[in-house]
Amino acid sequence: SLVVFSTDDMVNWTFHGTIDVKKICSWCGNSWAPSAVWRTNAETGEDEFFIYFANGGSNVGVIKSTVSPVGPFKSPRNQALVNHGMPGVDPCTALFDPGALIDENGIGWIAVGGYSPNAQGTKLQPNNVSIIKLKPSMTEVDGKAVKIPAPYHFEANELNVIGGKYVFTYCSHWDRDAGEWNTYKSEHNINVNMPGGGTMCYMVSDN
Repeated sequence: SLVVFSTDDMVNWTFHGTIDVKKICSWCGNSWAPSAVWRTNAETGEDEFFIYFANGGSNVGVIKSTVSPVGPFKSPRNQALVNHGMPGVDPCTALFDPGALIDENGIGWIAVGGYSPNAQGTKLQPNNVSIIKLKPSMTEVDGKAVKIPAPYHFEANELNVIGGKYVFTYCSHWDRDAGEWNTYKSEHNINVNMPGGGTMCYMVSDN
């Protein structure tokens, strides 16, 4: 289940109860690392609230409410939204920790994946996280997943638009190789210290 709080000032918080995802999505066993987005549907005028969650490390699901951020929520699908075997997703060690976004153009995106390096990855580039475009419904993927070359990526994916730029944040893992980082700095013409283990890192894109 997911625990719901709200705040008006980011200091004082009100508890609104829990969302029993297992009852809503009978196919899932977990609801980890939720990411929530909201929009007004341009066609219907309805407010729509979406929560994306990890079913352990197996797949990613979504629930939807047209009433309020506290529900009631329903499952718009009878199965997961993102699975192993979908184009571009694999190899991926753990398909978890979704980060969802509706950008300034009204387009939905979701970043998923993480954990230790996959079979094609390295300490520097675990090659485990992908970004996927969502269809206008926000409950179906639109095309192929694309890998994000996120140095030392581990988990806790999130997407935002800040100052007109796309910002991808994540938690780094702990395994390091200073030689790899120095080569990376040289190849990308940057002068940035190697991030520490378990730190929050971010990457920025103009488009």
